[in-house]
This record gives sequence, structure tokens and C-alpha cells, in this order.
Amino acid sequence: MESMEVSYASELDGGFQVKVNYIPNLTSLANEHLTFKGGMKENSLSGLYSTSGTGWTMAALFSLTSGLPFKFPIEGNSMDKVQSFASSLTTMGDLLEAAGYVNEFICGSDASFGGRKNYFEQHGNYQIFDLHTAREQNYIAPDYSVFWGFEDEILYRIAKDEVTRLADNVQPFNLTLLTVDTHHVGGYVCGICESQHSEPLGNVIQCADKQVVEFIDWCKTQEWYEDTVIVIVGDHPRMDKILLEEATSYDRALYNCFINVDMNENVQTENRVLNPMDIFPSVMWALGFRFEGNRLGLGTNIFSGGQTLAEELGFENYNESIGQYSQYFIDEIVK
Repeated sequence: MESMEVSYASELDGGFQVKVNYIPNLTSLANEHLTFKGGMKENSLSGLYSTSGTGWTMAALFSLTSGLPFKFPIEGNSMDKVQSFASSLTTMGDLLEAAGYVNEFICGSDASFGGRKNYFEQHGNYQIFDLHTAREQNYIAPDYSVFWGFEDEILYRIAKDEVTRLADNVQPFNLTLLTVDTHHVGGYVCGICESQHSEPLGNVIQCADKQVVEFIDWCKTQEWYEDTVIVIVGDHPRMDKILLEEATSYDRALYNCFINVDMNENVQTENRVLNPMDIFPSVMWALGFRFEGNRLGLGTNIFSGGQTLAEELGFENYNESIGQYSQYFIDEIVK
């Protein structure tokens, strides 16, 4: 979920808002299922913190699915100009494709922006469904364009059709959605946003909260639901300060929720310090994959019972190390 951090929850619910919880449904969903909490802020709803090299959408997508920070020697959203996107790297998409999965990525904008199309096609042979596909398949008019392309209301409609199509096949599938309405600056007020708050972004956040949980509720009615792992995660902290003027980096954790995951009851879910790179090995474990050492890249399987690297080293030391120049990354990953 674009820019979805737990700061939008009330202080009582582990967020930063004094008078209102803008994400009541996501709060309830986290409490009903599995979320990893806290670590740097007492009573936080989430313990997932963005690091150096994970703080914008392409970097977040990369780190969430590769276990590495985005350290390419190029402006962050210019990877669409590079022919090869880390060809030597093995990512979530690569592993799933090798295991017989069909991969698909859906976004409400031009997927080529920032190198997203290149990355997903080259790592897992993802089917891409973006603004252009929506026009071609008559979900929207040929000249339709709002905000970044089309709003999340249409994204979820497409997602229902696509997951139904994928579930009808014999092969297992990985469907990844990227929402957009909550993008900075100020988000996009769509046609179904209610006007409950004086600040428009508050209405956008609450609308996003309502839509994602309605989608999950729909998923629960489908035959494939019980056999399907669902992960909801924020990509990065938002890039404006609306509703967050007084928040510090310790307040601004990313939302995370795991649904239909069997977990050892001894695994610690409270007082955790996680980062986007930990999601890659954790999702793979949740899908049934097992690997030596419970680490992939710099990410730690958070269901293993072991500490993440950020917990071992301390978040500030870990983040400082992540931000340093790496010749190894240039020599072994960039090629």
C-alpha cells in the first residue's frame, strides 16, 4: 500500500493521531491476524521501519522482494533507462517462477516508471497489468487519466477479475498489487471518498483503509482463500508531512499484516525492529519454502525466532551501514 504507515492510527491504537484513527479497518485486521509490532516506539502498531535505500516506491518494491537495499549508481526512478535490471540477482519472483508459480503485477500507473516493468519482467516473468493494459481491456476509456493513471477503486475491480482468472488455473500464483491513491502530495480524492475530515488526506487515507479491507472481505468468500497467503505492507513513509507535522522517524513505522500464515507460537511478535528487506524471506517461508540460516540477502525470516540484523546491530548502526558505499553491490548486483 502506497505510503501506508501506522502513524495514521490513533495514539491509543499505536499510531500518532490524537483525536482520530484514520485506519480503523487496517487496525482491526492487524489485531485479528498477524502483525509484528513495536521496537522503537512503545505500543506501536507496527515494527517495520524504512531504511536507507528503501524510501521510495521502486526502492521499496526492490527491497521487499530481493532482501537488498536499492544501491544502484543511478537516480532512483531512472531504472527504466537501463536495459538489464540486476541480472545476476535471484529474487522472490525468480524463486516463485522456478517453483512453477505464475507471477503478476498490477498498478494503476505506467508500469515502466522507475523501472518497475523491467524489474518484474526480468525477475519472475511477471505478467504486467498497468494503465495501458486497463485501457486495452476496456476497464477505462483510451484517454482516461487521473492522478497517476487510474484510482484504486478500479485497481481492486481489476484485481478481483485477475485473481479469479489465476485461481482457475492449475498453477499456483503470486498476484502483487500496488495502490496509488495515498501517494504524495496530499493523495487523490476519488469518487467514493467520504468528506468526514477537514484535511482531504484524512479522507483519502480512510478511503484507502476501507477499500483494502473490503477487498480482503471479498477474498474471504472465495474458494481459494484458505489456501492463500495474503500480505499487506506499506511501501515507504509518505513524502509529505500532512497529518504528520510532529512525527519523528521513530513514530513512522510501515503497516504490516500477514493472513493465513501458520506460525510457531514461540515467535516473538511484540517489540520487534524489522525493515522491508525482512519481508522477502518471511513471505517465502510463509509460502512453504525453507532455506539455510533463515536469511535471504540482508533480510531475516521473522517467523524463525531469530533476531533481524537491525535487532542484532541496533537500528541506527544497521541503517548507517546500509547507507554506505558497497563495491560488492556494484560488482556483483548491478551487472
